[in-house]
Amino acid sequence: MSIVHDRVIAALERREPDQVPTMDLVSEYSAVYEILGKKRVPMAWFFENPYSSRAIDRLSPLLNRLRVMEKEIERFTYDRTAASVKLGSDAAWVIYAPMWRLRGAKEADDYFGRRWDLVTDGYGNLSTPMYSGGLIGSPADWDAWDKKPMLRLPERANRSMRRLARDFGNDLFIFTAVGSGIFENSWQPLGFERFAVAARKEKDFVRRLIRFYTDLCCLFIEAVADAGIPGYCYGDDMAYRSGPMFSPRTFEELFGEALCRVTETAHAQGMKIIIHSCGNTYKLLDWFADCGFDGVHPLEPTAGMELAQVKKMIGGRMCPVGNIDVSHILVDGSREEVFEAVKQAIRDAGAGGGYILAPNHSHLTVSVERLRWMLEAAHQYGRYPLAV
Repeated sequence: MSIVHDRVIAALERREPDQVPTMDLVSEYSAVYEILGKKRVPMAWFFENPYSSRAIDRLSPLLNRLRVMEKEIERFTYDRTAASVKLGSDAAWVIYAPMWRLRGAKEADDYFGRRWDLVTDGYGNLSTPMYSGGLIGSPADWDAWDKKPMLRLPERANRSMRRLARDFGNDLFIFTAVGSGIFENSWQPLGFERFAVAARKEKDFVRRLIRFYTDLCCLFIEAVADAGIPGYCYGDDMAYRSGPMFSPRTFEELFGEALCRVTETAHAQGMKIIIHSCGNTYKLLDWFADCGFDGVHPLEPTAGMELAQVKKMIGGRMCPVGNIDVSHILVDGSREEVFEAVKQAIRDAGAGGGYILAPNHSHLTVSVERLRWMLEAAHQYGRYPLAV
């Protein structure tokens, strides 16, 4: 086992490593290729140019059969992981999601029954598509939905992750995820209002959805574990900035058994598993710990999450991960501000181990230079015994 693996595992087990581990979430083309010092063909041009975009509109069925989008996503997943190694992070959240099908130059759908708007990043690259609605309105729609593409994903994830583990596994603790979590996969194909009504009035239908996606998530975990990936980051946004989307009791009733199965599957494979849920998750933290997660991310400060309070609440049960601001600190903060933010995070959560320092998100305006400052500060102030 490598030093970075020892470091990350010690933190997830709430032990004191040699230094506070770092994790990144670099997931934008512009940042990845800045880190790697590479230039890429500006793919966005083909989707924005009026002539080539009309060709894409006509040729989308052929492009989908040739798996053009999927192959590009797989290439980017590899480069994205290489960027984390070059950046110098101990760990990275590497999302594997080759699941979109073009419906033209402006729109796509996915294997799970969702519609997305295609967007560009202002630097000539495609960015993460924006969810625009669901394609499944009823149990009959769900029964008729072609599920074969979803069921092929575990095998493809295994192949892709096997390459990442081989090429980068000694230098980086890889947390991966295949697509979205069970909650998002259940509500987004229907739309939130439709799902909320179904959760009260069509409980058998909702249980079927949850059971299917729980089984699929467990297959994903076993597939990437077999490939040699040591960690899974279960991403499932369950909260707004004001608090949970449903009551904690409703979440536990609908998804408690599912999340316990997910963590049990990961642990049975010898993996560590953390949960990523945006928003203000104070009211969900104890439930996350009860479900068996080793850590929780992102603990976003703009949603009112205070790292010291989180450590006090669940530090003996889960490892806090994240909390470094991406609204100012890692976007346009001064070097002194970045260093002070890192020092404060280590003061708030680093004592005794059990903390992984990381940004709370990745987006287009996060600065690579400031990510490097973050890592520099972590190396300077995060060595045990702590002196901050």
